[in-house]
Amino acid sequence: MHSVFYTTTRLFLKRAWGGALLAVSVLVLSPLLYRIVYASQSSGRVLANDDLFGVHIMYLVLSSIFFLAVCYYSIQGTHKICMGLPVRSRPIATWMMLATVCLAVILQLVTNGAYRLLFFDSHWLSDYWPLFGPLLFLVTLILVSHAIYWGLYAISFTRALCWTGTVVGLFWWFVARYYPDGFQKSAVSWKQVTLTEFLTLLTVSLGAWYLGTREFANVRSGVAVPSPYWQKMQGWWESVMTGTASASSQRPVSISASLSRLHWRDACQRTVLGCGIACGAAVWVVNLIMMREFGSTLRQWSDGFLTIVGVFGILAAMLSAFQIGEGVCVSGRAEMKTFLATAPLSDREFGHALFRNLVKAVLAIFLLIELGLVMTIVALLLLKGPTLLDWELVRVSGMLLEYACYYLFAFWIIMANVISLFWTGRTSFIYGVIGGVFGLFAFFVGVASYLQRTTVNLLGAPGYTRSGFITY
Repeated sequence: MHSVFYTTTRLFLKRAWGGALLAVSVLVLSPLLYRIVYASQSSGRVLANDDLFGVHIMYLVLSSIFFLAVCYYSIQGTHKICMGLPVRSRPIATWMMLATVCLAVILQLVTNGAYRLLFFDSHWLSDYWPLFGPLLFLVTLILVSHAIYWGLYAISFTRALCWTGTVVGLFWWFVARYYPDGFQKSAVSWKQVTLTEFLTLLTVSLGAWYLGTREFANVRSGVAVPSPYWQKMQGWWESVMTGTASASSQRPVSISASLSRLHWRDACQRTVLGCGIACGAAVWVVNLIMMREFGSTLRQWSDGFLTIVGVFGILAAMLSAFQIGEGVCVSGRAEMKTFLATAPLSDREFGHALFRNLVKAVLAIFLLIELGLVMTIVALLLLKGPTLLDWELVRVSGMLLEYACYYLFAFWIIMANVISLFWTGRTSFIYGVIGGVFGLFAFFVGVASYLQRTTVNLLGAPGYTRSGFITY
């Protein structure tokens, strides 16, 4: 059994190291580049301890999304192999949970260690950057995610309602840790984990572990099936999304339209729903969480909202482009999928069919992200009352529409170019272009940093220390 788990652990780490390196690099290099380019322009204090609370919350949100995505991708390639191992179900499920938990914890420790070396002083843990409490919550969230994932094979309306209530209650409890005096008071950093909080997270983790092992055993034995009512609802939803419900009443479509519809169902539909809904919901939730840090006026709120939309828009553009770009070929990009390669169409008609789906996917994902921004404005009006219904709201709405056009243009540039890069089908060319882009970006950042430091030294402005995020 030990050799079996050793082999699967090697496979898990082989799939995990690339995404883990990319996630840690993004989380560490992004603030480092910001500090190199912008921090030396200012004299005096850049970020006070109170401002670091917002930075810490933003880090928790982004790091959780990145690390959960890395864990999900890594475990996807090993859980099918684990199904056929000659081992009992409970040790297999426990191994998968421990593998993802250990990976997420190690990535958090590595990232926070890099932050400590590059940005913070020796009081970072006790004063402004707590680690133990958020780490315990992340471990609990991973275990609950495992239980929900395996329970999806036997989903029902009752289970879906219970899981939704559990996830909402878990995040509500986590947010409440930062508001010990009530949501009407100012937020306080979660510096100490009390015994009650530790026992609460431990109880939820043990319950999620037990439920996850049972669900995995049911899936492995083949007895986990969705409820009949859920299957009916799923069939209705698929008929609505694909248009098969009204197929009998439609006229025969052309070969190009048939290919476009088949490609949309195969490569675009899940990507649009997954990335669009996930990033739109993230925009809504993160905006509501960060609203206190953005300021007190509607204009300050809108500036913060646009920043969050831009961050998740870039993330959605990259993720969806990778998925749609890979959707035209088989695993490993060895060859194009059969139904695309054998389509009786000219190159021009074939390109038009795929291009229509690309435009539809870009617009759909972008509108779902903007829907998260609209829901944020609606929630803001409900929280602050009708006092915001004045001329300032009209001016801010015009600014949001203006920036929405800019964001749509940038979204199209990123997504279309990445997809076209993957549609070349040449792996070495893809990696070469990606490496060249990052190399040029690092080169220009280095040149800008050198010129900036030279200017600062010539003007006699003070430099900055390693703890530049705190004081100068």
